[in-house]
Amino acid sequence: MIDKDIRGSRAASDVEAFYSGLFQPGTGHIWTAQDLDPAADGKNLFFAGQSFEGALSEGPTSMICRLDLADGAVHRLAAGRLYRNSSDGSAAYVAPDERGREQLVILSPQDEEQVRIALDVRVEAMLWSPNGKTLLIQAADAGADVSGAEGGFALREATAESWLPEVAASNAENLWRRLYRWSDGSSGLEAVTEPPANIWEAAWIGDDSIAVVASDHHGEGSWYTATLRILDAVSGAERSRYSPAEQIGVPCGSPDGCYWSAIEAFCSDRGLVCGTVVVGASDDHKLLDLGGVEVTDIRWRDGSTLLFAGLENERTVVGEVNVATGAVREIWASASMTISGWYPAAVPANDGTAFAIVESYAVPPAIVRLSDGQAEELADFAPPHAPSIPGTMRYHRWRGRDGLEIGGWLVLPDGEASNLPLFVDIHGGPVWAHRNRYASVLRAGPVLVAKGYALLLPNPRGSGGRGQVFARQVLHDMGGEDVHDYLTGIDSLVAAGIVDPARIGVSGTSYGGFMTSWLVTQTSRFAAAVPISPVANWYSQHFASQIPWFDEAFLDGSPRRPGGQYFDRSPIFFAHNASTPTLVLAGGRDKNTPTGQASELFGALAEAGVETALAIYPEDGHSLRGYPAYLDSAARIVDWLQRHIAH
Repeated sequence: MIDKDIRGSRAASDVEAFYSGLFQPGTGHIWTAQDLDPAADGKNLFFAGQSFEGALSEGPTSMICRLDLADGAVHRLAAGRLYRNSSDGSAAYVAPDERGREQLVILSPQDEEQVRIALDVRVEAMLWSPNGKTLLIQAADAGADVSGAEGGFALREATAESWLPEVAASNAENLWRRLYRWSDGSSGLEAVTEPPANIWEAAWIGDDSIAVVASDHHGEGSWYTATLRILDAVSGAERSRYSPAEQIGVPCGSPDGCYWSAIEAFCSDRGLVCGTVVVGASDDHKLLDLGGVEVTDIRWRDGSTLLFAGLENERTVVGEVNVATGAVREIWASASMTISGWYPAAVPANDGTAFAIVESYAVPPAIVRLSDGQAEELADFAPPHAPSIPGTMRYHRWRGRDGLEIGGWLVLPDGEASNLPLFVDIHGGPVWAHRNRYASVLRAGPVLVAKGYALLLPNPRGSGGRGQVFARQVLHDMGGEDVHDYLTGIDSLVAAGIVDPARIGVSGTSYGGFMTSWLVTQTSRFAAAVPISPVANWYSQHFASQIPWFDEAFLDGSPRRPGGQYFDRSPIFFAHNASTPTLVLAGGRDKNTPTGQASELFGALAEAGVETALAIYPEDGHSLRGYPAYLDSAARIVDWLQRHIAH
């Protein structure tokens, strides 16, 4: 029997103790940073800091912070996000008003508040023109979907009466993403684009043009067929278009207006782009050879030099390339550290170096300056008096059953590493990758390591950072050969005497939730399983999900015909083979892998006589990232594994 309210249990107490030490709630401790933005004068670096201002269960608050590069002092400025400096000393950021609604704040070069603009859209990105005169704003309408990487739910306006239905309509007018601009002297935002152009990302090319990733429909699934378009910065008129072979993202333009650039890749999620840099000028374009690095972020340093960050297997790499000559220079690379965030990103400094936020399993995030292979620490976010992160992480390699080299990250608990229980966490995507992140960025992982578990974070075929050929091996084979990459990885640890084959648990979110659900129908070797935000039935997933393009592209078959992989790779149709005790977790607002998928899986397993339980968090979306759901779900994972894996 699983409790409805797990608060007060041993598992909940252990989770709260760990995260209280990590986040230091109520103390004002800034525990991480993101979205670096250096000032034009080179004296300060602004960023969005995260702090748990109140109780742990209330979740983090985002605030604008300033790092003084001369003395290393960090100053908290205001609640908000997306702080952007202009070349003339002006600045802008998004802040909540007294009622919690968002507004755009413009600051003059003297740091005086110039204007506040109430917003009825969700600002997703902002960027000043190179001359510092115009602010470009990319924003989502009040009813638009957000990506699975961000939570996979639909934005919604607050209503006074909670009984009112949430209404969806295919022809609603508040579902789009648009471009706006603000110029000095304006009291409001001026629209640059209108439907049917849906703008996912945007960047300046000089002062007169804009590069956008856009599609002709607002649906989240339409991102997968989006193109890169060059627009007039005032009228929004399209000047040219580039159609990628697969997906495209991270547009940016040189400050002199000569080049546009973007990252072209085989992708499974909007916002998670890892691939090859394409650079264009006029009607010509070329792909850049960066020596095996899969690029995840690009920024122009000047009119000919492009700063990039990316992955090369277990290494995180930052470098720059001269787009005219093709000459590549590595600035920094590491397998023992990585850059924070969904994927690595670095920001150019005006002295030829780069800024980034780095971390590793045992080392909390720190803002650093990267230069000549070194990472000079500028500000760290180590929690005061916090216990050390339990265990030690290292990279682990093994062979798939076809001989292909597979790798992943292995955490071993402190003490003797033999005959241990194992917790396998399967990443989402599938085209994404586990990295050497602080505390493994797993809700339950470090707590289980402290209890003596080994932790395996596999990057099977289909993962990012190993090249496009490696990533495409999951195409038309989800739940196929990648299944055996997980199993052979477990076998390698059993053969080494590290893991007890009778004490293995598995979990994963999104694609990891699908794979966890699939594994328990294909093998009985797991003692416990916890799929989070899973796919259980590819037929119903197609017609209920915000991304129907995904399954049609990745599966071999059709949602409109019987048979094929829509049947052959759907866990519910094979639930009769399952015997693993399975706890299913999902969010009530999830449109990426809708809540019905979790319910179908629970029903199929229960009908098959499997010990199973279902927990749905009504206010959370994809992956359960809200608070207190994040903490509660971590406690339930720990509790479920402790119940079913003997020690």
